[in-house]
Amino acid sequence: MPFLQAVFCLKGFDDRSRYFATSLFALIGFIFCSAIFSAYPIFSFAILALLSTVLAFSTKRRLRDAKLNKNWQLVPAALLLLTGGLSLIIGTSSSYYLLILPALSATLLLTYPSRNNQVNANYIFGYYGPVDLAIYHQESTPLKSHSQRIEPTLAAEGTNEHAYVQESSPELVSDSVPYTTNSKQVDIGELIRLKFLNNRKFQLAVIASVALIFIAVFISSAINSLTQSLPDVKEAETQQTTKIQNQASNIFSNKGQLLAMPDNFNLYLSTFQGIIIHWQADQVESGELWSQATATGDESCQAIKFNKGSSLRPLNVLVENGSDYYASFSPMDSKELVRALAFRGKFSLCGYSFSLKGSQAALGKNNNYAHYLDKSA
Repeated sequence: MPFLQAVFCLKGFDDRSRYFATSLFALIGFIFCSAIFSAYPIFSFAILALLSTVLAFSTKRRLRDAKLNKNWQLVPAALLLLTGGLSLIIGTSSSYYLLILPALSATLLLTYPSRNNQVNANYIFGYYGPVDLAIYHQESTPLKSHSQRIEPTLAAEGTNEHAYVQESSPELVSDSVPYTTNSKQVDIGELIRLKFLNNRKFQLAVIASVALIFIAVFISSAINSLTQSLPDVKEAETQQTTKIQNQASNIFSNKGQLLAMPDNFNLYLSTFQGIIIHWQADQVESGELWSQATATGDESCQAIKFNKGSSLRPLNVLVENGSDYYASFSPMDSKELVRALAFRGKFSLCGYSFSLKGSQAALGKNNNYAHYLDKSA
């Protein structure tokens, strides 16, 4: 297809209007496609690479048209690829302001006029080159036959009777219709470039403005990331609180047979006849202090220690309401634990020490715990 061939042509020429349209298409096309396909970043990067390639080819033709240094040919495309990639990574609408860099570089190239001698006769849709776009060009007058002779008339008495209309091919036009310019006419693009780019204050103002835009985009991106992370933190805190509440609720729902002990601690029996020791102490953060399943938490809570005999490990130790401590033990340890509470002098758990004076009498009076004291049990 000739039109697409002209888009990716490396040997042709692009005038200002075509380069302006190509640059605008590349920038706006990227913005729309990246917004539409935001859920498919790989596709967005592929579109960015394609549009950068189109801009690079057009830049090369524009430089040849203006007879400028070819070292510029990758600058607008590279800036589009860089800033477009950053905007896709940042992922916010404000990141599109970064595209001001490729836009400025393309605008600078637009200030240079065409210096190709074929500009008036052979550019079709702003393009002149080896790709034939004549099928898209509608002639305003019927074509004359090659080297058709125009017969003199009385009305053309003062003109040359041997005048010819040359065939409008690039070779013939370049030889017969040389491109001339009015040296007194000032090109508006040249005037803008000379007026502003030679102004040191203006250059500093542009650099400062671009720098401020970049800083504002990155600050906005950081704030947006922080704002998005806050709901995640709050959600995690909510889930943790819910977990703590569920754990505490399980303790209350699974415990019964309250037995108040002499030294300000209580005993409960779980659904499966496991011992639960409860006491009130210093205010701390509610939650799990120790878990045997993960072996993590406060090391002082990993075992209940008596003044004599072996220690026992709780299944877990939970705190509710900031001051209510609950240590749950396995049903397999219930008999050994009750006997230790009855016949030892004191115990310590989670850094707190309790006296067991009078505990044997309290346990012996409660039928739910007394049978553990029976030697035959």
